[in-house]
Amino acid sequence: MNPSLFCWTLLILTDVVLCRTIDLSHVIDRNSFTPSNAPTYNWTVLSRGQSYEGVYIESGAYSVGEHVGTHIDAPAHFVKGSKTLEQLTIEDTIAEGVMIDCSEEARQDREYQVTLEKILDWETKHGRIPDQAAVIFNFGWSAKFGNPLEYIGDVTGNISNIVFPSVSEAAADFLLHERDVKIIGTDTRSPDPMSLKGKPLPRPHIHTTYLPRDRLIVENLKGTDQLPAKNFRFFANPTKFDRGTGGQVRAFAMTFDPKSAENDAPKFSAISCLIGCLLSVLFCTYLLVF
Repeated sequence: MNPSLFCWTLLILTDVVLCRTIDLSHVIDRNSFTPSNAPTYNWTVLSRGQSYEGVYIESGAYSVGEHVGTHIDAPAHFVKGSKTLEQLTIEDTIAEGVMIDCSEEARQDREYQVTLEKILDWETKHGRIPDQAAVIFNFGWSAKFGNPLEYIGDVTGNISNIVFPSVSEAAADFLLHERDVKIIGTDTRSPDPMSLKGKPLPRPHIHTTYLPRDRLIVENLKGTDQLPAKNFRFFANPTKFDRGTGGQVRAFAMTFDPKSAENDAPKFSAISCLIGCLLSVLFCTYLLVF
């Protein structure tokens, strides 16, 4: 076996063993929060029972609105003639991730909007947000997902009463134009507010500036508080439904940080590299001696 190939294989296997996977998706069922104009989740039985030669077979059919539950918005959602789900590549839906924790601000004010200063403060502490990143905002909101009144502030459809934490235009524009972000995600209904101070907003700024540039939006994430501030890979891969303007994803992250403490991540990567190098030296020594 080629010594170099052996060394790299060991290094990769060590990294895989040390990484941690974080599930960021809600279960979708009939109780899932559903926008007012979307059909709720429905599952029906197509077959259930014994088939030929006594083999048990069960199958069903489901239907649900495209933008129900943890889902991704394709550019076609707001841009006529733009990319639909089946036109997105796998690479479009995977990115290096950063998490910006705004849970304390959201706890104090459910109309909180992430400011540009919040982004810059994050960078002061954690370093520059890399280009083409997935920026995930944790508002501590996913625990409210099963209670529409708590989650969006209204169950009557009155947009003036729909209130949840969101991202300001200034912060969103900075991320788009100065950091070239690839994906923006939140644990709320949308990164855009629907109303402020009791007044409906006429234009969802992030949707109408990000989607025309083929930047993707992931909404209704779960458990974003489990993410470290950086050093993870974000995945939000939808099924390739024809003409889909959006669709459910099994969003997740992979991180080298098993304790959700970002400062441990470089340590574990360094350990994997050290182990790989030591094994490589031992193997090469073995080849030379024997």
